[in-house]
Amino acid sequence: MYKHMNKLLIAGLLIVWNMPAVSQEEEPVFTEESTNCINIRQVRRTEVVDDKNILFHMSGSVVYHNILPRQCSGLAREDRFSYEVSVNRLCRLDSIAVLYNSGTGGLREGNRCGLGMFHKTTKEDAEAFKEGLKRGPEAKPLPMPEPGEVDDENDEAADPQSD
Repeated sequence: MYKHMNKLLIAGLLIVWNMPAVSQEEEPVFTEESTNCINIRQVRRTEVVDDKNILFHMSGSVVYHNILPRQCSGLAREDRFSYEVSVNRLCRLDSIAVLYNSGTGGLREGNRCGLGMFHKTTKEDAEAFKEGLKRGPEAKPLPMPEPGEVDDENDEAADPQSD
């Protein structure tokens, strides 16, 4: 009986192991302003916003915002990356490599990270996005209770037999 159970357990583990991984973080919704690839010949400069967001400034004042599917450790700190392509397009699921100082005056590749979709945006929206990250979430104060409300609640909690 135990041999049969072991075979079932192994078969179950193999099925689970071969299932595709489900990401906890969802890719932003594809719109007509989003694309899988950009032409690298049109890239004028890149701007690392943080470990998960890169702005690709293109010719013609077009900006593409790439949201990486996962955090890319060291990307924001080093503020530079490299990529290799076989055709003149950089695409979703291509990878970038964080570039570190090698200590001998050169650069070495470090962490490799996958790219996400390229979302077309305006320069103004890109600036607003960066500014929003700098400021962080806006704190909104809670409404203050009336003085009698607080005293009444405390009295009831202190004297449970008042009912």
